[in-house]
Formats: sequence, C-alpha cells, structure tokens
Amino acid sequence: MATLVSPLVRVERGNLQPKIIGLYQTLFKEGAALPNNDGYWVEFFLLKANMPALSVILSSLTPDTLLRMQAVTKTIFTRAVHSLSDKNPNVTKNALDTLHILTREILAKPLTSSDVITVLVGLDLVDREFMEFVSRLELLMRRGATPELRSTALHTSLSIVCGAYRTSLINYFLHRDIFPALIQIMYDKYTTKHTFEAFVLLGVLSSYDKMQAYNPYQTRLADFVDETVMQKIVISIGKSCRDAKDEYLTVQDDSSDQFSLESLLSYTEIARKAKSAFSQQDQESKMNTEFAALPPLYMTVILAMSNFVHANKFFSRVLIETKTINNEETPFGSVISVSSYILQHQHRSERTAHYARLLMLIMRVLVEEQATMARLAGIECRSSIRICRQRQPVLPRIQGERFLVEGILDSLIGALSHNMKRTLDVPMYSLAMGTILRIISQLKRLRIRLRYHWSELWKSIFSFLRFMLSSSRYLLSLEGVFELVDDTIRILVLAFSAGESFLSGASDYDDLFYKLVETGDLLNRLATTYSLPPTHSISTLISVSEHYRNLIKEKSSMFSSGHLSSEQVSDVIKSGYDTLSIAAQQGIDVWDRYRESDERVFLKKASWTAVTDARELLSRRTMPVDKSGSSSRNGSPNGSVSPISMRSRTNSVVSDFGEVGSPRANGNGSAIYANGK
Repeated sequence: MATLVSPLVRVERGNLQPKIIGLYQTLFKEGAALPNNDGYWVEFFLLKANMPALSVILSSLTPDTLLRMQAVTKTIFTRAVHSLSDKNPNVTKNALDTLHILTREILAKPLTSSDVITVLVGLDLVDREFMEFVSRLELLMRRGATPELRSTALHTSLSIVCGAYRTSLINYFLHRDIFPALIQIMYDKYTTKHTFEAFVLLGVLSSYDKMQAYNPYQTRLADFVDETVMQKIVISIGKSCRDAKDEYLTVQDDSSDQFSLESLLSYTEIARKAKSAFSQQDQESKMNTEFAALPPLYMTVILAMSNFVHANKFFSRVLIETKTINNEETPFGSVISVSSYILQHQHRSERTAHYARLLMLIMRVLVEEQATMARLAGIECRSSIRICRQRQPVLPRIQGERFLVEGILDSLIGALSHNMKRTLDVPMYSLAMGTILRIISQLKRLRIRLRYHWSELWKSIFSFLRFMLSSSRYLLSLEGVFELVDDTIRILVLAFSAGESFLSGASDYDDLFYKLVETGDLLNRLATTYSLPPTHSISTLISVSEHYRNLIKEKSSMFSSGHLSSEQVSDVIKSGYDTLSIAAQQGIDVWDRYRESDERVFLKKASWTAVTDARELLSRRTMPVDKSGSSSRNGSPNGSVSPISMRSRTNSVVSDFGEVGSPRANGNGSAIYANGK
C-alpha cells in the first residue's frame, strides 16, 4: 500500500510538475490507500485543479478499471460537491473544475446509465448526492461570489447535461429548475457575455424527452416575456450566424467579382498554368471536405432557437424586429443569410441536413402566423441579406435592404436548386415546397404585392419537376414522393389562379405563363408517370398549357416559317387572357399548421446532433485535446421519490431514440454514439 501524505507537503525541487498532478496519479493508482480524513480533502481542493492532467489520467482508464476504482471516483465526487459551498472562492473553483473533468470523462465511457451512477455516487446515494450537486450548481450560477465562478458553474452544467443526455442523470436538471439562473446569467452585465452558453444549455434541456413526458423548460419558454433578455439572445444568435457565414466564405468567397473571375479562369489555359502544386481536382476535393465539416460547432444554437420560436410567439416577434446599433444586417437577416449557405450545402452530410431542416422548420413556423408574416414582409423589418452564390445557378445579387420574406424565398430556392440527386431527401424538399406554398398563401391573404424576382422561383420549380420526371425510376419508390409532387403542383396552381394578388405587376404574370408554355408536354408526362388522377390539380395547369399551345399553333400557321419569336409568343400570352378560364381550386391555399409530433423522429436526431456539437465545442474551449465520447444506454435506478423514476423512460437507446447516432465519424469511419455503447 502506498503511503499518502498531505497534499500541501513540500515538493522536491527536482520535481517540476505541479503537486496536484502527483496527487491525481497516486489516487488513481490501483492498490493505493484512499484517504478518508477531512483535512486531506480540504488541502486537496486548495490546490489549483489541473484539468488537462486529470483528463489524460481518466481517459486512459478502461470502463472495467473505473468500476474497480469506484471508491476513488465516488469519494472525489462527493468531496468536491461538498466543497462547492466553501467560503473560499478558490476552493469552489477548484472543486468545479475537478467535477467538470471527472463527470465529462466518466460520461464519455461506454457505460450504462446505472454504471455511470455507480462510478460517480452509487445507486443508494444518487438521489441525495446528485440532487445536492445540481442544487449547488444552480446556486452558484445565481449567486456565485465572482462572475468567474458563475460562468464556471454554467460551463460545468452544460458539460454534464450534454454528456448525460442519453442517461437518466439529466432528469435531476429537470427536477431542479435552473431556468431563473440561466436567465440571470444572460441579464447580469457581468455575465451577459455568456448568453450563448446559457441559451444553448436552455435549448438542450428544453429538447430532452419533450414529446414523451412533461418538460418544465418548454413551459418556461412559452411563458417567458422579458424583452430585454430576448434581445440579448437574438443578438447572440445573430453574431453566431454571421461568424458561421464567414466560415463558409473562408472556404469559397462568393463575392460577385471574384466569383465571376474564378468561373472564367477555371476554363482557360492560363488558369491551369497558374495552378500551384495542387491540381484543380485536388483543390475541389479539399474544398468539398471543408464544406462537409461545416456548419461550425456553434450552430448548435439553432436547436435552442427552434424550441423558442415554436413555443413563444413574442420571441418570434423580437427575433424579427431586433436591429443592430450600426443598422447593419439585422440578427434575423444573419439567420436567413447563413440559412442560404447551409441549405445549398444540405446534401453534404447528415449533420448539415439536420441543421438545414431545423432552419426550415423555423421559417415554416414564422410564415404560418399571419401577424409574423406581415412583419417579414414589412418595411420596418427590412435588412441587408447576403445570399449564398457558391454554386451555379446563382440568384441575382441584390445590394441594400430587402424584405425578410425575400431572403427566406431565396434560401428555399437554393435548397431546391442545389440538392437534387437520385437519393432525394424527400422530407426536406416537402418542407421547402410546403413553406413556399404557405408564403404565397399568406401574401395572397394579406394582399401584399411583393416586388421580387419571381422568375427565379418559377424557374427552380419547373426545373425540379423536370428532375422528378427524368429520375422517376429512382424516386417512385421513395416514401412521400407523391405528396411532394402534389405540393409542388399546388404552388403553381395557386400562382396561376391568384397571382394578381401577390405578383408585383403584369410582367411577372406574363413571365409565369411564358414558363408554363416553355414546359411543353412536361405536365402530361408527369401526370402519367406518377399516376395522377384526372381530378388532380395538375389538370388545371395542363388545360392552361393546352389553351396557349392551341393559340400559338394557330398564330404560327400564319407565318411561312411556322415558328414564333419569343416576343410573338409573349404577345400571344397577353392576348390569350381574354379567352382563358382557370377553374377555382377549393382548398388550394389551405394547409395544416406545424405540429412537433409530426417531426418527432427527426427532432430526436437533430437534438442529438446539436447536443454532440455543444459537448465538442465546450471540450475544445476548455481542453487542448479534442476527445470523442461513446454513448450510454438510458437506465433508471429504483426509488419511488427519485426524479429519475418520476419520468417514464426506457432502458434502451434504440427504443428511445431509434437508430440514431452522431453524424460525425471516428477514425475508423464508424459512427460515434456519444455517451453510450
């Protein structure tokens, strides 16, 4: 047995490593005696915690070794928790840092929920010890002696909640309401710089099990009305989105001049000779790899924003109306801007797809509310918006302020145009088309004529229909594809039947008809390929197309060439309005409001993606070594009064989350299921 001495005993001059590291090594040496006297631990936490050294030691221990050394880990945990109430702020800070690393490394092991509890506190003491732990964290966040202590308690809480997301330990954070503490951190001028972390933690907590059991944080979000705090949150979201957009621009600058020059030079001999050691293919491969790693980890904030927008209409209003001091791009303008980049690159990874779809759900929730939609199309909420132009075809570059709804439409056009492939993401496309349908329906009801490049929208929709036809052999077997075709056709029918209520002028209406005439027999073939019945709304479009085809055929017979110029076709379209009859379509602009339960499976996957990113982001900020964790199964200890047993849960990750894993991969290329097996 090794002999343990006081932590404060003098270190030999030849040993230059901090004393605390030697104590860590002695404590986690198998066979070492465990000190139980209070004086030892008082002195232990007087020494400054060395987080990297403790992390290295704990990460090297196998799960079986940890289970054998549970007496050591339980003692450190309970002693550290008790030290959180020490009057010396240095002792409290050292205890917090120790608990941060201890819990993070243990939760990263492939241990079951019950094994995690055994290693940390023991099944018989979990209710008392862990509830005390959460209570003291909450107290430190609210009334810590220094801003540093309050922020450290916040970071420790965020680390534990993310690490324990698939274990039953998170229930203690649901049982002890820390919402007021998080709001106070955002509000207090000394800690408001940590608004991002506090809001991310709130997003993780409000997402947990919210569709299986009562989640108090969902109620808190719905009832919250403090506009000052909301504005701080919105400004933090806007900054994160601007930073994320800049990361996309770092990979490829899509400013108009440079983009055009690159597009020109890439096809010339001069450009090829000017290449460096890397070939064009190597450069494209490098760029694709960098794009696949985006969006950055701090886009985990999208999860919290999604929860808040869905729960609280007042927050949606603040999100839209908040402006910056210098009258630059508004926070929501930045949200739309980064959305355009994420949506165009949606196909690159499952992780990117999750964030893209979360952003589209936010857009859908906003446009479904008529009062909110009026603000999105209101002059007082306009903002400059930079839309992604990294892939052809690109949308026109518009300088100056724009209506927010125009930016949303541009983002959705990018999603439609740049993610078409045989393995089509049908839910994403259905969400995009459904949101466009809702926007047009709301513009029609509000009688808002939007001066917008509608031609680009119709171009992308007809292009998508051509893709649906040419790739039908691959798409017909996909679930939801017929509903997708139906939503796409409904947009066009609504545009033809009610275009005068939202299009800016006659030229926009003429262009819409011109594009329909250009499609030829596309609609007939589409109806046949997808077995659409004669009563389907596509028949309205087919009748309009046939009406103009007959007029054009009649007009062209008057010329020896048998053909009409584009100007002559336009004249035929204008003159054909008098003889055109478009039957009214009942319910064409009626749609179901968003329900979270319809997106249940996706929201669980997206929540796990955001939680994984939040944990990795926190790890990179606090530690020099980036570590990947593995996942634990959800379990529940017995006990009638335990917060764990108060909530209905299963013991299986698969039954609770489905076959859901992190979108990232480890070094072997296999999925990382963080916090479990």
